[in-house]
Amino acid sequence: MNQENQEKQIEEFRRKRRKRKKIRRVLNIAVPAVLLVCFVVFGILFLHDYHEYKIAKDAYKKLDSFVQEKKETASAKSVSAPVVRTPEASAEETVEEVTFDYPDLDIDFAALEHVNPDFVGVLYIPSLDLRYPVVHSRDNEEYLHKTFDGIANSSGAIFLDYLANKNMEDKNTFIFGHNMRNGSMFGALKKFTQDDNLAANDPYVYFYTSDCVRKYEIFAYYFSFVGSDAYQNFAGDNGYDEYVRKAKTNTLFINNEVDLSGRPNILSLSTCSGTEHVRRLLIHSALIGKAMR
Repeated sequence: MNQENQEKQIEEFRRKRRKRKKIRRVLNIAVPAVLLVCFVVFGILFLHDYHEYKIAKDAYKKLDSFVQEKKETASAKSVSAPVVRTPEASAEETVEEVTFDYPDLDIDFAALEHVNPDFVGVLYIPSLDLRYPVVHSRDNEEYLHKTFDGIANSSGAIFLDYLANKNMEDKNTFIFGHNMRNGSMFGALKKFTQDDNLAANDPYVYFYTSDCVRKYEIFAYYFSFVGSDAYQNFAGDNGYDEYVRKAKTNTLFINNEVDLSGRPNILSLSTCSGTEHVRRLLIHSALIGKAMR
């Protein structure tokens, strides 16, 4: 009986060993095959992304010929927003004329408008070396999938919110762009969150239209999400003050040099953050100078 049990145990051991060998043989074939498939798939995706990036990069590089920075810095006088210093003060008593400097760009507005009639102006952030022509969106979808010159591309274009007035005179104007992995488009905005010195040393954002230059100063940036109150319109002085209060509460960057008492117009830049497509990076800047060209 013992001998019979021993023979059964030996046979069971051999059976299990044969099974393990079979599994190892399958794994030795399957694992490299899966890795090869993954390598091919990711390689194709990488080449696709690289190809799209290159097309977009080449397209926007051509547009650079229409926007050139002059060596000198221009100065201009601007009428700032009314600053209410006392309840009794009138707007006429508190309007201030200020002098401000700005990079003097030589922009061929006619050529850019010929390329795309939706063109409204040029956005420039010197601290990030970010400079793009901006279009006015009709539905906030079209320019997610095509470049300034109309090429279908995942890089898209930098565009005004479709609800925004093209005259840039809304109390809060939104501009959107993709957070591209290669740092193009609004992919550069995340550098602000990685190095506070960028905004601390040069917090200025410029917007050039055919008739004037607007200079904004960053006063807050933070992470938000799709559908948050940060993307909702506000009304009146109380709405403005509450919006600014929330921005300053959430901000990762503090700039107390910006005077918001006169409730200047706000320029809000927005881009995706992360891979879940619901997180957003918002950068708020206040209008501190406006000069006719």
